[in-house]
Amino acid sequence: MKPTPNSNEAACRRASFARRFPIIDCNYHASYIDHSGGRCANVPAPSFRNISRDYFRNEARYAFVSEATFFVLMTTTAAIIIATSAVAAIDFLRALGYL
Repeated sequence: MKPTPNSNEAACRRASFARRFPIIDCNYHASYIDHSGGRCANVPAPSFRNISRDYFRNEARYAFVSEATFFVLMTTTAAIIIATSAVAAIDFLRALGYL
């Protein structure tokens, strides 16, 4: 069992702690609970289909062009690197006498 301090030092520490932090009511309960899901009006939430339809209709058009251009650039770069590597591998095999 842990001994309890009987000194004034512990009481002083508790008093300074109480001065720094305000007393709060931990047992507070709201007097009104809204069971309607927090909506003030009966406005239905937009469905996922409507959200995605609006996104593709308005915002995705602008991003698609830049993304498609970047994709073509990456694919072309990768194809050039693969073709160059294949030519180098064939030249290496010819130098060794396998082809």
